[in-house]
Amino acid sequence: MSISLRHTSLITATILLASGSALASDTENAREAAIARLEAAQQALEAAQAELAAAQAEAAMYAESTTTSATSASKSTESSSQPESSNAEDASEAAQDLAWNEGWDYTFSAGISGASGNNENFAGRITLGGERLTDAMETRAHASYLYSTSEGQRSASRGELGIKNDWLLEGPWRYFAQGLYEYDEFQAWQHRLSGAVGVGYEFINNDKTTLIGRVGVGGSYEFGKNADETFVPEGLLGLDWTHKLSANTKLTASTTYYPSFDDFGEFRWVNSAGIEVLLDDETGMTMNAGIEHRHDSQPGQGIRPNDVDYYMGVGWKF
Repeated sequence: MSISLRHTSLITATILLASGSALASDTENAREAAIARLEAAQQALEAAQAELAAAQAEAAMYAESTTTSATSASKSTESSSQPESSNAEDASEAAQDLAWNEGWDYTFSAGISGASGNNENFAGRITLGGERLTDAMETRAHASYLYSTSEGQRSASRGELGIKNDWLLEGPWRYFAQGLYEYDEFQAWQHRLSGAVGVGYEFINNDKTTLIGRVGVGGSYEFGKNADETFVPEGLLGLDWTHKLSANTKLTASTTYYPSFDDFGEFRWVNSAGIEVLLDDETGMTMNAGIEHRHDSQPGQGIRPNDVDYYMGVGWKF
């Protein structure tokens, strides 16, 4: 019995020792495994940190590249837009810096008519017009001469030389000044000088139609033949109208009333209407036709108060 007890105790001690050894072995293995996992985790963390740093560097490089591209694009856009503005400003400055003999568009026209046989008639008319338009002003000048005969006798000999300048303001208002020299062999006077200054207002001003009203003051001076050779102060009321009927056809009309300040019953009244058709864009060839009416309430003894001229001819723009 005692042997069995000792044997049992020995067996038990052996089992406990084995269990302790196994437990110790398991604990050592667990510790080593934990250390191994810790090292693996540290390595993974270091690799993740390295990957994060690389990704951040790549993102920073991309962001810098995008910013640089955007800045370059913005600068390119600004540089591409600035020349247009600069060019527009340069063009405007260049237009304002033009000399008086630069920037003109001219039109020359001529027409003749005649008859022979039972009636001997001839009439000829030539005109030269110039137009200079800028952002600051509009200048128009013209010269014309009309000559006609009837039954071999001179029946008309009339010439004009005139200029009008408009100084454009912001909005529809403008200032203007105009001057006119007239020669007429069949009036009580032979030469007349007239001029006026005033303000104008654009009632209509678009791509097709313009209508400008004018109010001003001025005067006229007649000399030669039976003229009084005195300066007559005058007022001015007028309308100028143009309309583009089509791309090649333009209509014009004007009326101007000159009341005398010396005698309020006296006045001059000048009217005109015309049409211009561009026949050939390459050569600038045009066809022109129109009518001019001049009325003088005091024309002089033996002179009719109304003169009406009709004309038709061909012309060229250059």
